[in-house]
Amino acid sequence: MHIEQVKKYVASSLLCAVVLLHSLAMAALGATGADKGGAREGLFVISVLLGVMAVVGVRLINRLSPATPWLLLAPVIPLLVYYFVLWR
Repeated sequence: MHIEQVKKYVASSLLCAVVLLHSLAMAALGATGADKGGAREGLFVISVLLGVMAVVGVRLINRLSPATPWLLLAPVIPLLVYYFVLWR
């Protein structure tokens, strides 16, 4: 494996870890502690946008087109958090 490919793997995994951690934190905060008007929905939207940014960032690091069906996975983390916190 070439060093350039290893660099892309490392950068992609770091980007996913950092951005998706923040997405998870925003979703959890919105689901548990944000009771002010509109804060819950706003944090959910921010969480989804962070997921989209993670997918697009990984695609751009690997020099692929940002438009992909993987963008449909962006709301998965916030939806799972809302499901487990609010509806269980």
